[in-house]
Amino acid sequence: MTSARVLKNSIISVIGQILTLLLQFVNRRVFVMFLDIEYLGYQSVFGNVFSILSVAELGIGGIISFHLYREIITDNKREIGKLMYLYKWVYRIIATVMLVLGFGACAFVPLIVNDATKSVGYLYIVYFLQLASIIAGYFLSYRRAIYAADQKEYVTVEIDLFAYVIVQVIQLGLLVLFRNYLLYLAIQLSTTLFANVLIMLKSNKDYPYLKEKYKITREDINRRNMIPDIKNFVVHKISYTVYSGTDNIIISALCGIKNVALYGNYFILKTGVLTVLFYRLLNPVQAAIGNIVYGDRSKKELWKQFEMLDVFSFFFASYISAGFLVFFQPAIQVWLGSTEYLLPDSFVIAFSLTIYLLSVWEIVYKYRSVFGDYKQDRNCMLLSAILNIIVSVVLAKPLGVTGVQIGTLAAFLPIAYGRIRFVVGGFFGQPIKKYLLKHAGLFVVVLVESATVYFLTRNMPVTVVGMLLRFLVWGTVPLAVNLLIYFRNPHFKDMCGYFKNLSNIVRDKINPQKSAYT
Repeated sequence: MTSARVLKNSIISVIGQILTLLLQFVNRRVFVMFLDIEYLGYQSVFGNVFSILSVAELGIGGIISFHLYREIITDNKREIGKLMYLYKWVYRIIATVMLVLGFGACAFVPLIVNDATKSVGYLYIVYFLQLASIIAGYFLSYRRAIYAADQKEYVTVEIDLFAYVIVQVIQLGLLVLFRNYLLYLAIQLSTTLFANVLIMLKSNKDYPYLKEKYKITREDINRRNMIPDIKNFVVHKISYTVYSGTDNIIISALCGIKNVALYGNYFILKTGVLTVLFYRLLNPVQAAIGNIVYGDRSKKELWKQFEMLDVFSFFFASYISAGFLVFFQPAIQVWLGSTEYLLPDSFVIAFSLTIYLLSVWEIVYKYRSVFGDYKQDRNCMLLSAILNIIVSVVLAKPLGVTGVQIGTLAAFLPIAYGRIRFVVGGFFGQPIKKYLLKHAGLFVVVLVESATVYFLTRNMPVTVVGMLLRFLVWGTVPLAVNLLIYFRNPHFKDMCGYFKNLSNIVRDKINPQKSAYT
């Protein structure tokens, strides 16, 4: 794994995400001071609608991306140019399809927004503002793929941060001055468009051959097996869209629009923290994995690396899930200034367990994403979508938002199994049962750790002292248990060695003269 490049991508990504997250917190806090939180519920619900419509993308982006890994290794500019040219025109077609689907879906707006205090006309304005932003994004966003595949994701992160800071400052200023949600939303939706324009201009300089026109033939598409991949990935795309993109719609229809906004607070915290501490660290790893898998290293070496990353994922997942369990409620209370923005503890427990499963198998997903061959776990994805809808709808009435989250938790299990079977069993040729039994045991460990920190901290006051005590309990219990389990494990030692190597790279960058004499 190219440690220096991965580290650079990760550090810049993390710094950018921290600044973005801080601005999001400030933005939402100012928002609830000047406008009703219900407005944020509209935006979340329509966001779910458009994520469902995005099935029109057919997974073309992911399919082209894993083909890019192969060509970048050999620096085949002509084939890279062809792939990106195909990407551009497919996305233009998709933008047109999305526009048609968006207009067709607008008929359902009054049905999915429950208990809205604003008129239907107002809801349509919000809806079409979001639709316009998404359509515009399809025309330029494809250029991001070349930086991710080339392990230069830091370029897009820096541009995104620059655009986000400028737009957020303007947005907050206009919110305070005019207290107008539609103006606020219009400014917010311009962020991605602004960033994509800057990325397009930057990529024209970094990869000038992308400006050329290429002839794409049927042979180019058949040679890469794209049509079968797309057919199989359609099921993936539809299934995962239903799995991840329907919670807000179900909550809005069965639990009320205000609960969508409250759920959004927890979702922002979860997404922000995980992105800072985990996804931004691992996203650059995916490109490195793609380069390694299509390189010449043996399966034995790759499996050893995978097991090391699997240990890291468990350490992180156990910590972060217990952390959310301990800090979710007090953090939101401090952030938004009132207990009226809290959902029940039962929801927090279900949400934290979901976060554990997502995090502990994120590395499996990173490996799975570089292979293609979407037929392998297609049926697992389909089962997940069906399970999510059934369980969420059945439990929404008796359990409210907690029931919807339980549906999301249960439905992730088939997704995880499909990916594990593909990567662990299919690619590495390792026994799946052994791997699953190991993680079943680790899940029991996490339940014990989480229950311990929960009962030790649940009655602590929401004060500085109370937060410090929570931090002490959270920092001690999972660490002590995990070290007890893993301190003799060779893959844990590999993980420590890998992070030591990264720290040496950082040291050399900070003080190269000193490192030259040591």
